Amino acid sequence: MNLTFLVFLIGLVYGFVNPGRENKLRLLRNSLAVGFVFGVLIALLFFVFTLPVGLFVPFIPLLGGLAGVVAGVFIALYFGVVFIIGTFVGDVLESLLKR
Repeated sequence: MNLTFLVFLIGLVYGFVNPGRENKLRLLRNSLAVGFVFGVLIALLFFVFTLPVGLFVPFIPLLGGLAGVVAGVFIALYFGVVFIIGTFVGDVLESLLKR
């Protein structure tokens, strides 16, 4: 099963089970915050594991750490948008089945 499809299904269930419409902007902000935290963790791990290389080429750990933060934010934004689309579909299904 594709991870994107799984995130969409989780969003669909979340939108269907929670009563009322979901706050999409709040969900997007939360996904960006989580992405930033994961990006910082990835950057720290990259920095620690490339520290011996940094003795010879000092910019590699810093550049890799910055790339880790950026990648974490973009990945979280991608999955956050997929989750929000799933919640939107779940909200529509909830409103259709209540009629």
